[in-house]
Parts: sequence; C-alpha cells; structure tokens
Amino acid sequence: MQTRDSVAAIYLLLRGISSLFVAVVYTVELIYQAQSIGLNPFQLILAGTLNQLVIFVCQAPTGVLADMYSRRWAVVSGLLVIGLGFLIEGGIPSFAAVLAAQAFWGLGSSLMDGADAAWIADELGSEQVGSLYLRATQVGWLCTLPGIALGAGLGSIHLNLPMLVGGGGYLALGLLLAVIMPERRFKPATRESGSSWRQMQQTLVKGFRLIRFHPTLLVILGTGVFSGVVGEAFGRLWQYHLLHNFAFPTISNLPSITWFGVIEIVIALTNIVGIEIAKRRLDTNNQRAVAWGLLLIEGATLLGIMLFALAGQFVLALAGLWLLTTANGPRIPLRQAWINQHTPSSVRATILSFNSLVGALAAIAGGLLIGALATALTTRPALLFTGLLLLPALYLYARTLRGKRPITTTKTEEEDMMPENT
Repeated sequence: MQTRDSVAAIYLLLRGISSLFVAVVYTVELIYQAQSIGLNPFQLILAGTLNQLVIFVCQAPTGVLADMYSRRWAVVSGLLVIGLGFLIEGGIPSFAAVLAAQAFWGLGSSLMDGADAAWIADELGSEQVGSLYLRATQVGWLCTLPGIALGAGLGSIHLNLPMLVGGGGYLALGLLLAVIMPERRFKPATRESGSSWRQMQQTLVKGFRLIRFHPTLLVILGTGVFSGVVGEAFGRLWQYHLLHNFAFPTISNLPSITWFGVIEIVIALTNIVGIEIAKRRLDTNNQRAVAWGLLLIEGATLLGIMLFALAGQFVLALAGLWLLTTANGPRIPLRQAWINQHTPSSVRATILSFNSLVGALAAIAGGLLIGALATALTTRPALLFTGLLLLPALYLYARTLRGKRPITTTKTEEEDMMPENT
C-alpha cells in the first residue's frame, strides 16, 4: 500500500517530468513554426488563440467530468492527448498540424488542469497540500532548466526533434502514471438518476452556486480576470519590447538569441527563488496569510511591469522583468491552495477549472486588445496599461483582508450553498 510520502512523490514526479518535456518543446517551438513551416506572425498568433479558445470551451466540462468520474484518469488522459499533439506537430511540418497540436494541447491541459490539484488534495487532505503545491511548482521550474538545454541541443540537430521527444515523453509519463497513480479517497460527485449529461449539469450548477454565494471565491475568480489579461499580454510583448527598444550588450559577441536563452534560464531561477520565499514566509494552511501573499505578489508584479516598461537601460529592464518573474513563481500554487480552502471535495476540480477558464477567457480578449494597442502605438504604453490592470486586483485582495467577517467558510455553510437535489 502506498504511503502519503509516496503519493506526494508521484505528484512531484508528474509536475517535474511534465515541466521538463514542456521546456524541451517550447525552447524551439516558435522557431520551428517560423523557420521550418514558414508561419507568418498572424498565423503564429492564430495558433495561440486557438489554444486558448479550446481551453475556454473545454475547461468547465473537463473539470466536471473529473469530479464525476476520476481525477486520476483525467490526468492520464490529458498527458496522452498532449503527447499526441506534440508528435503530430513534429511529424507533419504544416500549418494544419500546428493548429491540430494547439487544439490537442488545449484539450489535454484542460483535462489535467484542476484534476491534478484536486487529486492530490483528496489523497493527502486539503489542509496538507498548500506547501506541497509550492514545492511541486519549484520542482517544475528546476526541471525546466535541463529541459531548456535538452531542447536547444536537439533543436541544433533538427528543429522538429524537440517536438518528437517531448511528445514521446508525455506519452511515456501518461502510461507510467496509469500504472502507479492511486485514487483511494476520491468520492465522485453525487449522481442522481438520469443521463450522464444531466449529472454533469448538476455538478456544474453546484459549482456555479458555490461561487455565487461565496465572496472569497468571487474574489479569487475576479482577480483571475486581471492576472489572466496581464499574464497573456506581458508574455506576448516582453521579448518584442526588448528587441525593438534596447541594444543588447556585446559581451563575447553573444547574439540576441543566446541572450534570450540566458534570460529564460534566469526567469526559471527567479521563479524558484520566489517559491522558496513563499515556502519560508507563508503559512499555506492559514487563509489570511495566503491572501496577504497574493496581495504582495500582485503588488510586486505591478512594480516589475512598470519598471520594465519605463526603463531606458537594458539592465533596468531586466531588473523589472526578473522582479515580475520572482513574484510569478508562487502565484498559481497559492491560488490553488486558497481555492482548496474554500471548496468541498465534490466540486473541487470544477472550481479549479472555473479558475483556469476565467484566465483563458481574459487572455483571449485582453491579449488581443493590448496587442492591438501595442501595434497602434508602441509596446511601452501598452505595457504601462497592462500593469495598471492589476490595480483592481489589488483592491479586491485589500477589500477581502479588510473585511470584518472571517474569510473562511465552514462545512455547514458550504452545504447550505449546495442546491437541493431535484
């Protein structure tokens, strides 16, 4: 019988190996799409938008399915689907294959997203997993470092090799977890008589009702709108901003591509540092401490974006970028921990999926809007506007922390929020 430590180790294995193979693929994916397949900028953006659209459409249904049937099989299926998508992209050099891969990636990540966090919360207890989420994110970033190196090495041989190796790695990980991943404490959402579609609707309604009558969950999802827009917009613009507004230092005649490789490695390291700071300074079992941590993270992110956008020197721009990435490290695990503290097990994966769905929708709409602003003006005002979008999120966190009522919810209150069986 597997112990709690072995179950935690399986979760760390999932997060670490999946992060490694994602880094293998992403290190050269855009170069492969642009050079080997010949995609233009509009096609590159269209592929990313398709990915977000698939996530938006699939996020809630896949979360409900995980709550109704199995979080374990949702994770395994997601890994297999993503792996298949990478193999298609690397094996067929065409725009259609890229679109198919992005659709597979969106579906697979939707299957996994929320299901993995809900699975480990069930196996270990929601009060025990906050620190594990931070540790797992840290492990993921550590595994990203060799992934970047492996992807660059494979790409220097042939640009499609990272996609093939990454896809094969995801398939192997999925098959391994199908054998070793336990699911002993999962209690499926209550199934009333009727079709599976009717059961899915009931679980979905439970999730919506819990969010509607739970102020803290509304805050979590509301802040997710703004952080989703900021994350997508900044992610699309920061490299372009550096290339078009700064002269790269001529140290050992390093080309700009090599500089970006170095910057990406430091981004991974700063994420690890941010997670370590959160692990040492925050009690992830204390809901108010988690809320304070998220408030400070968004504040540091705002400062980082402002410094990056306003900097006139390359070094200052990098300082702003790395301040932002240091803050970014613990954001997702802390949000997952906060959601777990406010949701019953029966709809946990559904609520976690709602959180990702909100982020995907915000990324689709906000990313395109800010991209248009950057095209009409320049990246500097677009980035400044992006940073200012975090002000409403800061207000929501501050309002929650100032509230006279505690930000906890008892089990009885949670049950009262559930709709009666029909």
